[in-house]
Amino acid sequence: MTASELSTDGSILLRALAVPQHGFSLVTTRRRAGLALALATAAALATAAAVLPSTDFGASALAADRSPEGAELTVSQREENAATARKLGLIAGWAGAAALPALLAVAAAGCLFVGFRVAGSRPDFKATLAVTAHGMLPVWLGGLLAIPAALVHAPLAPADVPRLVPSSLAALVPSAPPPLAAALGAADLFTVWALALVALGMARAAGTSRLRAAVVTLVLFAAYVALLKVVPAALSAGGPGPR
Repeated sequence: MTASELSTDGSILLRALAVPQHGFSLVTTRRRAGLALALATAAALATAAAVLPSTDFGASALAADRSPEGAELTVSQREENAATARKLGLIAGWAGAAALPALLAVAAAGCLFVGFRVAGSRPDFKATLAVTAHGMLPVWLGGLLAIPAALVHAPLAPADVPRLVPSSLAALVPSAPPPLAAALGAADLFTVWALALVALGMARAAGTSRLRAAVVTLVLFAAYVALLKVVPAALSAGGPGPR
């Protein structure tokens, strides 16, 4: 990628965020996702660099060891479990920050590509991926707001990390049961912004109306929330069955 191409991609990225009705027409024409994915990954890594060292992954392991099931563990075993939890938490956190922006963009583009074809449109996959990469940027850039909160409130329990930026409806109902909390957590300011951008971009990429693009995008997002957020939360809240 030459400096001229990078400059052009950067200009289109800024226009997609600032003036999306014009910016996404350029995104779908140019069909390049590299810079948007790089920026999303950089934002995720910057967030991880502040949040992960501020998160006490070992505290959850120690709390679990104090339960009746862990009463027989020795002090050294509990410390070893806590150290293992810290290592695994850091590894998972860094791996997620490095890989998730690209993986989620590709997965979302695949779902949108299939969904719009089922709805009667024929979008190009490269254009769909470019729209998804640019449209999802608010989610990753919004994560940067967690950096000052993490530094101020450290050390953090892992369960408190998603609540660092109270930008979703879940912040209004802190005592909601897990399935409802998962659904409300999906109604996030930055997610709504991203959905609006993706729907607008897909209208261009698929050559369809904005209304149809919005409906297909929202249906796919609702399916994602239900299957990967609400259902797992409900199963986790149910706990193990009777023995």
